[in-house]
Amino acid sequence: MIRTIAVSGFKNSGKTTLCRRLIEELARLGVRTGYIKRTSEDALDAEGPDTSKLRGAGVTAVLWGDDGLRAEESRRDMSQEYIVSKYFPDCEIVILEGGKYLDLPKIWVESETPRPGGVKGVFMLYDRKRPGDGAARFGAGDEALIAKKLAGLVRGGNYRSSSVFVGGRELPMKDFIADFVRGAVLGMLSSLKGGRARGEEVKVFIRGEKNDSPRAPR
Repeated sequence: MIRTIAVSGFKNSGKTTLCRRLIEELARLGVRTGYIKRTSEDALDAEGPDTSKLRGAGVTAVLWGDDGLRAEESRRDMSQEYIVSKYFPDCEIVILEGGKYLDLPKIWVESETPRPGGVKGVFMLYDRKRPGDGAARFGAGDEALIAKKLAGLVRGGNYRSSSVFVGGRELPMKDFIADFVRGAVLGMLSSLKGGRARGEEVKVFIRGEKNDSPRAPR
Protein backbone atom coordinates (compact mmCIF):
# COMPACT_ATOMS: atom_id res chain seq x y z
CA MET A 1 0.00 0.00 0.00
CA ILE A 2 1.27 3.48 -0.87
CA ARG A 3 1.84 5.44 2.33
CA THR A 4 1.12 9.17 2.33
CA ILE A 5 2.88 11.16 5.05
CA ALA A 6 2.03 14.82 5.61
CA VAL A 7 4.73 17.29 6.60
CA SER A 8 2.67 19.99 8.27
CA GLY A 9 3.25 23.23 10.12
CA PHE A 10 2.83 26.97 9.83
CA LYS A 11 4.23 29.21 7.11
CA ASN A 12 8.02 29.67 7.20
CA SER A 13 8.45 26.87 9.72
CA GLY A 14 10.73 24.92 7.36
CA LYS A 15 8.30 22.44 5.78
CA THR A 16 9.64 22.75 2.23
CA THR A 17 13.26 22.39 3.33
CA LEU A 18 12.41 19.28 5.36
CA CYS A 19 10.44 17.78 2.45
CA ARG A 20 13.36 18.34 0.09
CA ARG A 21 15.84 16.74 2.50
CA LEU A 22 13.56 13.76 3.14
CA ILE A 23 13.03 13.19 -0.58
CA GLU A 24 16.80 13.29 -1.15
CA GLU A 25 17.44 10.81 1.66
CA LEU A 26 14.64 8.47 0.55
CA ALA A 27 16.10 8.50 -2.96
CA ARG A 28 19.47 7.42 -1.53
CA LEU A 29 17.68 4.52 0.14
CA GLY A 30 16.09 3.53 -3.17
CA VAL A 31 12.54 4.34 -2.04
CA ARG A 32 10.30 5.53 -4.88
CA THR A 33 8.85 8.79 -3.59
CA GLY A 34 6.19 11.23 -4.80
CA TYR A 35 5.56 14.79 -3.63
CA ILE A 36 2.36 16.83 -3.30
CA LYS A 37 2.16 20.42 -2.09
CA ARG A 38 -1.24 21.23 -0.56
CA THR A 39 -2.23 24.87 -0.70
CA SER A 40 -5.36 26.77 0.31
CA GLU A 41 -4.92 29.04 -2.72
CA ASP A 42 -5.99 28.34 -6.30
CA ALA A 43 -3.47 26.07 -8.03
CA LEU A 44 -4.46 26.79 -11.63
CA ASP A 45 -3.78 29.97 -13.57
CA ALA A 46 -7.01 31.67 -14.62
CA GLU A 47 -5.23 33.10 -17.64
CA GLY A 48 -2.23 31.09 -18.69
CA PRO A 49 -1.11 28.93 -21.59
CA ASP A 50 -3.50 27.17 -23.93
CA THR A 51 -3.77 24.28 -21.46
CA SER A 52 -5.95 26.51 -19.24
CA LYS A 53 -8.50 26.79 -22.07
CA LEU A 54 -8.56 23.05 -22.72
CA ARG A 55 -8.87 21.85 -19.13
CA GLY A 56 -12.32 23.47 -19.03
CA ALA A 57 -13.43 20.66 -21.34
CA GLY A 58 -12.99 18.23 -18.46
CA VAL A 59 -9.69 16.71 -19.55
CA THR A 60 -6.28 16.56 -17.93
CA ALA A 61 -4.07 19.01 -19.82
CA VAL A 62 -0.29 18.73 -19.88
CA LEU A 63 2.14 21.55 -20.66
CA TRP A 64 5.27 19.94 -22.13
CA GLY A 65 8.43 22.00 -22.43
CA ASP A 66 12.15 21.45 -22.85
CA ASP A 67 12.66 21.44 -19.08
CA GLY A 68 9.81 19.04 -18.22
CA LEU A 69 6.04 19.02 -18.00
CA ARG A 70 3.16 20.22 -15.83
CA ALA A 71 -0.25 18.57 -15.61
CA GLU A 72 -3.40 20.63 -15.04
CA GLU A 73 -6.75 19.16 -14.04
CA SER A 74 -9.80 21.22 -13.13
CA ARG A 75 -12.09 19.60 -10.56
CA ARG A 76 -13.25 20.47 -7.06
CA ASP A 77 -13.82 16.98 -5.67
CA MET A 78 -10.21 15.85 -5.62
CA SER A 79 -9.01 13.79 -2.70
CA GLN A 80 -5.55 12.77 -1.60
CA GLU A 81 -6.40 9.17 -2.53
CA TYR A 82 -7.41 10.18 -6.08
CA ILE A 83 -4.22 12.20 -6.65
CA VAL A 84 -1.96 9.43 -5.33
CA SER A 85 -3.66 6.69 -7.37
CA LYS A 86 -3.58 8.71 -10.60
CA TYR A 87 -0.20 10.39 -10.48
CA PHE A 88 1.88 8.20 -8.15
CA PRO A 89 0.79 4.57 -8.62
CA ASP A 90 4.42 3.42 -8.83
CA CYS A 91 5.55 5.14 -5.65
CA GLU A 92 6.11 3.50 -2.30
CA ILE A 93 5.57 6.68 -0.31
CA VAL A 94 4.18 10.14 -1.05
CA ILE A 95 5.28 13.19 0.93
CA LEU A 96 2.46 15.73 1.17
CA GLU A 97 3.55 19.19 2.25
CA GLY A 98 0.85 21.03 4.21
CA GLY A 99 -2.56 19.50 4.89
CA LYS A 100 -2.49 20.03 8.64
CA TYR A 101 -6.18 19.14 8.95
CA LEU A 102 -6.17 16.18 6.56
CA ASP A 103 -6.71 12.73 8.03
CA LEU A 104 -3.13 11.59 7.48
CA PRO A 105 -0.15 10.56 9.62
CA LYS A 106 1.93 13.69 10.09
CA ILE A 107 5.37 15.01 10.82
CA TRP A 108 4.70 18.31 12.58
CA VAL A 109 7.30 21.05 12.00
CA GLU A 110 7.53 23.10 15.17
CA SER A 111 7.57 26.89 15.20
CA GLU A 112 6.90 29.66 17.68
CA THR A 113 3.16 29.25 17.10
CA PRO A 114 1.67 26.40 19.15
CA ARG A 115 0.16 23.47 17.28
CA PRO A 116 -3.66 23.81 16.98
CA GLY A 117 -5.72 21.32 18.94
CA GLY A 118 -7.55 20.19 15.81
CA VAL A 119 -4.39 18.76 14.22
CA LYS A 120 -4.54 14.97 14.49
CA GLY A 121 -2.27 12.09 13.50
CA VAL A 122 1.10 13.60 14.52
CA PHE A 123 3.60 10.78 15.05
CA MET A 124 6.83 12.76 14.68
CA LEU A 125 7.94 16.25 15.69
CA TYR A 126 10.66 18.18 13.87
CA ASP A 127 12.25 21.29 15.34
CA ARG A 128 15.16 22.78 13.42
CA LYS A 129 16.15 24.90 16.44
CA ARG A 130 16.27 22.16 19.08
CA PRO A 131 17.92 18.72 19.24
CA GLY A 132 15.79 15.61 19.00
CA ASP A 133 15.66 12.38 20.96
CA GLY A 134 15.91 10.06 17.93
CA ALA A 135 12.56 8.44 18.75
CA ALA A 136 9.63 10.77 18.10
CA ARG A 137 11.32 14.19 18.21
CA PHE A 138 13.94 15.20 15.66
CA GLY A 139 16.06 18.23 14.90
CA ALA A 140 18.24 19.66 12.14
CA GLY A 141 20.67 17.02 10.94
CA ASP A 142 18.28 14.15 11.71
CA GLU A 143 16.74 14.02 8.23
CA ALA A 144 18.54 10.81 7.24
CA LEU A 145 17.30 9.14 10.42
CA ILE A 146 13.71 10.25 9.72
CA ALA A 147 13.99 8.92 6.15
CA LYS A 148 15.16 5.53 7.43
CA LYS A 149 12.17 5.36 9.76
CA LEU A 150 9.81 6.26 6.89
CA ALA A 151 11.44 3.62 4.69
CA GLY A 152 10.80 1.09 7.44
CA LEU A 153 7.13 2.05 7.51
CA VAL A 154 6.63 1.40 3.80
CA ARG A 155 8.94 -1.59 3.42
CA GLY A 156 8.56 -3.40 6.73
CA GLY A 157 9.28 -7.11 6.75
CA ASN A 158 7.21 -7.86 3.65
CA TYR A 159 6.61 -5.71 0.59
CA ARG A 160 3.55 -6.13 -1.64
CA SER A 161 4.46 -7.67 -4.98
CA SER A 162 1.46 -6.02 -6.71
CA SER A 163 -1.07 -3.24 -6.12
CA VAL A 164 -4.64 -2.88 -7.42
CA PHE A 165 -6.58 0.40 -7.53
CA VAL A 166 -10.38 0.41 -7.85
CA GLY A 167 -12.06 3.77 -8.40
CA GLY A 168 -8.95 5.61 -7.27
CA ARG A 169 -8.58 3.68 -3.99
CA GLU A 170 -5.99 1.02 -3.35
CA LEU A 171 -7.55 -2.36 -2.72
CA PRO A 172 -6.29 -3.93 0.54
CA MET A 173 -4.72 -7.31 -0.15
CA LYS A 174 -2.87 -9.89 1.87
CA ASP A 175 0.59 -10.88 0.70
CA PHE A 176 -0.52 -14.16 -0.88
CA ILE A 177 -3.32 -12.41 -2.81
CA ALA A 178 -0.86 -9.80 -4.11
CA ASP A 179 1.48 -12.59 -5.18
CA PHE A 180 -1.42 -14.43 -6.89
CA VAL A 181 -2.49 -11.30 -8.83
CA ARG A 182 1.08 -10.65 -9.91
CA GLY A 183 1.61 -14.24 -11.03
CA ALA A 184 -1.71 -14.41 -12.91
CA VAL A 185 -1.16 -11.15 -14.81
CA LEU A 186 2.46 -11.90 -15.69
CA GLY A 187 1.49 -15.43 -16.74
CA MET A 188 -1.18 -14.18 -19.14
CA LEU A 189 1.06 -11.47 -20.56
CA SER A 190 3.94 -13.88 -21.13
CA SER A 191 1.90 -15.64 -23.83
CA LEU A 192 1.71 -12.41 -25.84
CA LYS A 193 4.43 -11.17 -28.14
CA GLY A 194 6.57 -8.71 -26.20
CA GLY A 195 4.60 -9.41 -23.04
CA ARG A 196 7.31 -11.11 -21.03
CA ALA A 197 8.50 -8.70 -18.33
CA ARG A 198 12.23 -8.87 -17.74
CA GLY A 199 12.49 -6.95 -14.48
CA GLU A 200 10.35 -4.05 -15.70
CA GLU A 201 7.25 -2.88 -13.88
CA VAL A 202 3.93 -3.68 -15.57
CA LYS A 203 0.90 -1.38 -15.64
CA VAL A 204 -2.61 -2.61 -16.53
CA PHE A 205 -5.57 -0.24 -16.94
CA ILE A 206 -9.09 -1.72 -16.98
CA ARG A 207 -12.02 0.51 -17.89
CA GLY A 208 -15.08 0.27 -15.67
CA GLU A 209 -18.32 -1.09 -17.11
CA LYS A 210 -21.03 1.38 -18.10
CA ASN A 211 -24.61 0.71 -17.10
CA ASP A 212 -25.85 1.88 -20.48
CA SER A 213 -23.51 -0.33 -22.51
CA PRO A 214 -25.38 -2.49 -25.05
CA ARG A 215 -25.97 -6.10 -24.08
CA ALA A 216 -24.69 -8.87 -26.26
CA PRO A 217 -27.45 -10.76 -28.13
CA ARG A 218 -28.43 -14.10 -26.63
